[in-house]
Amino acid sequence: MSRNKKNSDNGPSSDGWMVTFATLCTLLLMFFVLLLSMSSLNSRAIQSSFHNFESAGGILMFKTHGKVTAQRDMVIEDISKSLESVHLMDVRDLDEVIHGPPSRKEIRLPDSFGNAIFYKKRFGTENFSFIFGSKLLFESGSAQLKPDAYPILRKMAKFMIETPYHVYIDGHTDDVPVRGLHYASNDELSLARARAVMDYLIGECLVPEEKLALGAYGSTLPMADNKTPEGRELNRRVELIFHKPS
Repeated sequence: MSRNKKNSDNGPSSDGWMVTFATLCTLLLMFFVLLLSMSSLNSRAIQSSFHNFESAGGILMFKTHGKVTAQRDMVIEDISKSLESVHLMDVRDLDEVIHGPPSRKEIRLPDSFGNAIFYKKRFGTENFSFIFGSKLLFESGSAQLKPDAYPILRKMAKFMIETPYHVYIDGHTDDVPVRGLHYASNDELSLARARAVMDYLIGECLVPEEKLALGAYGSTLPMADNKTPEGRELNRRVELIFHKPS
């Protein structure tokens, strides 16, 4: 009897393997649940979380950290909010203004268009544009930047400096011949205006010169019909085209 009791107290239990097996099954279950959770994560939610976590630097700063690559729409939204804080700026999607090709003349300009900024998405790419109404930057027939334009351009310059985007600065006019002694043609006026924007970004905002390129098109690339006042007003513009290097 004593020998049987001793074996019962000190010998291995026949049920011991079940404890190890149950632990293994639990760990495997947790592992697969974790995999499932990771596979269904919302990337936009992750980006938003990082944005909130680094709110001191904003989306521009957190993009340069390389933790999460910001999508174009999020970048546009962030720039728009930044610009709206300057003089209560009116920032709109260009697609809300022009419907279809320019020949259809379907244009709905806000009353404040001359002091508005539009953005334009370039579908199929990460590139986009911000379009400045001429009254926002210049007096009629002039290529001298208005002082009110300085804080707006400084906001744009901050983004240019902190991100890898290259920027094309394009000047455009309507097809009404220029009147005055300063510029002989619309081409010269569009070039002078684009140059004024570029010089300010480089000289005052310290944007690296190699990130910028200049273009002047006069009246050759209208966005709308020059036969209407609304169309001509829309065509008088400076466009900043943000190109993301591959």
